[in-house]
Amino acid sequence: MTPKKTLLFILSVLFTLLLLSIIFPKDGITLFNGKKWQFITFEEILSPPKQTKKDIDSLLSHTTIDEEPDDTLAFVQEQKKEKRDSVLIDSQYVYYKPMPVKIDSVVRYLEFPTSAKTDLDPFFALLKNIKNDRKKIRIMHYGDSQIETDRITDYFRYKLQKQFGGTGCGLVPAVKAFNFKSPMIHTTKGQWKRYTVYGRRHPAVTHNRYGVTGNFSRFSPILPPTDTLDSFAVNKDLTPYELNHYASLTIAQSPYSFQPTKRYSKCKLFYGNCPKKVKVKLYADESLKDSVELQPTNNYKTHTWTFARTPGNLKFEFEAPESPDIYGFSLEGNSGINIDNIAMRGAAGLFFSRMNGRMLAQMYKELNVKMFILQFGGNTVPGMRDNYAFYQKGFSRQIKRLKKLVPDAVIIVIGLADMSMKEKDIYVSYPNIPKIRDALKQAAFANQCVYWDMYEAMGGKNSMPSWVFHDPPLGEKDFTHFTPKGARYIAKMFYNAFMYEYNRYLRKNP
Repeated sequence: MTPKKTLLFILSVLFTLLLLSIIFPKDGITLFNGKKWQFITFEEILSPPKQTKKDIDSLLSHTTIDEEPDDTLAFVQEQKKEKRDSVLIDSQYVYYKPMPVKIDSVVRYLEFPTSAKTDLDPFFALLKNIKNDRKKIRIMHYGDSQIETDRITDYFRYKLQKQFGGTGCGLVPAVKAFNFKSPMIHTTKGQWKRYTVYGRRHPAVTHNRYGVTGNFSRFSPILPPTDTLDSFAVNKDLTPYELNHYASLTIAQSPYSFQPTKRYSKCKLFYGNCPKKVKVKLYADESLKDSVELQPTNNYKTHTWTFARTPGNLKFEFEAPESPDIYGFSLEGNSGINIDNIAMRGAAGLFFSRMNGRMLAQMYKELNVKMFILQFGGNTVPGMRDNYAFYQKGFSRQIKRLKKLVPDAVIIVIGLADMSMKEKDIYVSYPNIPKIRDALKQAAFANQCVYWDMYEAMGGKNSMPSWVFHDPPLGEKDFTHFTPKGARYIAKMFYNAFMYEYNRYLRKNP
């Protein structure tokens, strides 16, 4: 090709592209799968669009987070200080006078269904007297992948345990969905498999007894009912000796957890659907602590071990012809606050109605659950719709279910965060986020529950890019999740809003 023809070819291509930039629709062409086919406009050639930036520094300046939370000496000194602040009533009893909690400025207040703002009062009454009653109360934090790795929960737990007492991370599964290192580190050996109520249901699971964490684990396959097996398979004359399955799991302290989270004096095992005897050996710091035999049962059962001092790691060795369903373990103290992190990647929070209500009620009662935090909505964003009445109705049904199972528990719904999609060269908020936020809020208010708007707390529309591009980064590069440090800022904002209402309760109820 001659230089002249090459030049003409280049010019014709440029002219075609320029013409397309002028005549192509500015909003693009929507394809059959909901995606858009877009082309740069002539105006964007002359003046390229710039990434929107939110001033989140002004928000963060009102919220301070502890930079060195894992300081054992500081934690012990704080506990001693709390004891000095108590009032000695007589030689046998120490009375703790409830005092307002010092907090930062409130970035975003809790929202209540009515102007009376009394929906959290039953829980605040328990919190006010928790040190005097020497009881243990539990908060269960359910959420989607936004709270994985103990994000948000860990800092809220740390602040409440530091203020009101309590140790341990609470409930942990036998087998984690992903190999995260918080709040504890898990290692397993054997043929462990995890089954969940959310996501795709495993075809071998024929019941709905998943426990309060919405999952259970087994170290042997689920066998079909006996009447479905052929006569050869169940002929005991041909197989006089049962073959045992062997498995183990280790739960160790995480260097990424706060100091109160690492400390515990009790370990509870939750199990059920146990057709055969199960031998369990427990090792604490590589020393054999106990050897027990779990008896067959169709119901939900617990087994508890106590410790004079917190082990660095616990190892459980299991031996049985068939595994029970293991719902998890709880690492906790003798009194104070327990907060469980129950992360369910991909869930929209519509699963409570799919689980066995009798079993849930029994477990919630035994665990003494007094508050639920429900943090969902993010997984509803990608499949964009014009109307989310279906989600409001479905989420409302789940709240009603919890209220029926635990009538004396309060519920706080935390809305979804800002999430970004890429339009050409810039990141913008999904347009349906406010609609999903409103659906969650309306479901909460319709059932006399409290709502906290995380979307507005972090800056509202188009705020996630500012969290992602912050130095240091506070948002992950998927423009959906927070980094651990970003999650602590969000947790502290929520804590400030929560304790503001607690302080207001104390002023009304001295």
